[in-house]
Parts: sequence; structure tokens; C-alpha cells
Amino acid sequence: MDTKRLDLNLLVTLETLLIERNVTKAAARLHLSQPAVSAQLNRLRQEFDDQLLIPAQRGMTPTAKAMELLDPLRQTLDQVRATLSSHRNFNPAKARLIFAIACTDYL
Repeated sequence: MDTKRLDLNLLVTLETLLIERNVTKAAARLHLSQPAVSAQLNRLRQEFDDQLLIPAQRGMTPTAKAMELLDPLRQTLDQVRATLSSHRNFNPAKARLIFAIACTDYL
């Protein structure tokens, strides 16, 4: 797998698909169309060289490889979400940081 060209949104889609086990429900949860999620699932299948989710009578059944990916995937995405949300709480009035501002005296 070439991680340089991997779309990280695909990992969010994979996590949602593994939780919902239904493309239509996953699409609704992701605010995407069902065909868009199906296309992302096809890309994921190519990237991981595995079916990941197999159609069943009700929804989809994850493969063994998909189940192996679920916990590390959740941990990684939770860490990314925590990192991104920590920057939202920045309050410059309360920050105890030193900022250096540089500029030229030329107008």
C-alpha cells in the first residue's frame, strides 16, 4: 500500500462501514451518497487486497482482515480526532506562550 497517495477519508469510511455493516447506513452517517461509499469501499478493497466486507442477507459481514483492522483503525482515528480538536480550544488571551513578531521597518 502506498501511504503517500492514500486518502485518509477512506479510513473514516472503513471505520464507519465496519461499525454499521451496511453501505446505505454508513453513507447516511457520513453524509455521502450510497454510490460514493460503494466507490470508496471498492478503493479500500484494492488498497488492502481484501474484500473487507462481504454482502450477507442483512447488511455486510466483515472479513477476518477487516476485523483485525478495526481496533488499530479506531485507535488511530481517535488519536487524530483528539489532536485536531485540541487546537480548537486554543485561547490566545489565556496562553502562556512567547510570540516573536518580526517585520521590516520599510513601508
